[in-house]
Amino acid sequence: MVDFDVIVVGSGLVGLATANALCKSTMNIAVVDAKHDIYRQLITEQPMIRASAINLASQRFFEDIGVWRDIEESNRVLAFDSIDVFEKHGNARLAADSTHYDYSNLGYIIENQLMLNVLYQRAISQPNVHFLHHNVQELFFSSDRGFVQFDNGQQISAKLIIAADGANSLIRQKQRVPLIQRPYRHQAIIATVETQLPHRACARQIFYPDGIVAFLPLWQSNTSCLVWSAKPVPSRELLAMDDVSFAQALTNVTEACLGDCRVMSERLAFPLTARYCPQSVQDRLILIGDAAHTIHPLAGQGVNLGLEDSRQLVNVILKSYAADQDIGLKQQFRAYQRIRNKDVIAMLSAMQMIQDMFEGESWLKKRARGIGMNVINMASPIKKHLIKYALGI
Repeated sequence: MVDFDVIVVGSGLVGLATANALCKSTMNIAVVDAKHDIYRQLITEQPMIRASAINLASQRFFEDIGVWRDIEESNRVLAFDSIDVFEKHGNARLAADSTHYDYSNLGYIIENQLMLNVLYQRAISQPNVHFLHHNVQELFFSSDRGFVQFDNGQQISAKLIIAADGANSLIRQKQRVPLIQRPYRHQAIIATVETQLPHRACARQIFYPDGIVAFLPLWQSNTSCLVWSAKPVPSRELLAMDDVSFAQALTNVTEACLGDCRVMSERLAFPLTARYCPQSVQDRLILIGDAAHTIHPLAGQGVNLGLEDSRQLVNVILKSYAADQDIGLKQQFRAYQRIRNKDVIAMLSAMQMIQDMFEGESWLKKRARGIGMNVINMASPIKKHLIKYALGI
């Protein structure tokens, strides 16, 4: 049996960021994930299908763990400096421009594969990070260690196991960690689209009765990552369309705010569910990222929530390790659990409120959201507070 200080299960963005942050110490870290080719995917000449909005807090975290420079030097990072949120056939609108505040931009749109590749390349260059490409078969715990058994019979152990293995976390299921979940009654469709008009580094979001359309501007001036969340029946109809019909439907529902649209990639779809683990911290086991919580993508904050889990968790671990304390004891993470639960609950509540507010076409609801959004749009202090919250500062 091989012993480590920390085992990170899952090598997505949050898992790899955690491993990179921990390796600044002398701890030995194992990263466990059966997928061994995810980091070897070549970055194509055209934009890749999945991209995320990275806020200022996440960008600073990437700087701190030594990966931001390589991400930025890829010349595939788009710093967006404005947002435009509006309702189709309504007068509700919220717009913001970084020039009105003390920020050079409002965030970054970056392809997920690019971030994965850079995070992986840095992690494998560290002598105290070890990648193990096996399927987890079982977990068990003693008073002072956690144990992972693979499907080949091999076992490893550590003082702390961090589960960053995604929304359908195997670790969470095996340990029967309590989970609160609620379907959003939406399915997300993602694709890369080309638009007739340039996006001008503006992130756009359009609400309409059956769903929400988001254009995340990519590094090419007329290319965006599309995130279209819609109710089940409309989403099935959209997925059944050919690319030309889908593009026309997109142009129509967004009132041609970027002119005619053209689909440049395959379309991927997945159901949207709110998930929350109120007891994500246990002795010898901590769940982070999508393993601990998932939210609606309408605010683009899911990845940022997970990276903030990682940043705050690593800070606690490094302080405990430097003080020669047991890094696996639940009591070390009480403040972390309290702060993260508060932030996650606030974000889940906000996403549900926004979705509920824009569903339905009753004249009273439409008038209320129009007045509410326009008041916020004109009230500079309120809008500045919302922007700071979205930036993670």
